[in-house]
Amino acid sequence: MEVAENGKKMEKLQDELRSILGEIEYLREQVSTIDVMISELRSVDSTLNYLKEKGEGRNIYIPIGAGISIKGKIEDVNDLIMDVGAGIVIGANIDEVKDEIERKISKLMDLRLTLLRNIEEDSRKVNKLLEEIKKLGGQVKE
Repeated sequence: MEVAENGKKMEKLQDELRSILGEIEYLREQVSTIDVMISELRSVDSTLNYLKEKGEGRNIYIPIGAGISIKGKIEDVNDLIMDVGAGIVIGANIDEVKDEIERKISKLMDLRLTLLRNIEEDSRKVNKLLEEIKKLGGQVKE
């Protein structure tokens, strides 16, 4: 009778372990997505730095889609349009856009840290479950 109970408990622990491992994998994917977003924002910030220093009056190629670009000239590096959400755009200067980028990066870094802490906490749960499964595994064999 005790062996059957231990078997059911083992199944429950293994199900819980699979669930937590799935959550860890999901959290890791979220961290990777955030890393990509941060990288893109930093790339835009770097481009804005370059434009601020050397962009005025320069000829550039502007992508219009499907790998096609059109030649254009930068007349005013401080005449930018920034999406503020829900399809609403506003005019902004480089410094305002750079501030918004830094704010977004900061929020993403905070979220990334929270996700990493959750992964760490789940990893501790996994280790605890593995210990329980190992102990129970010795009892089931007996």
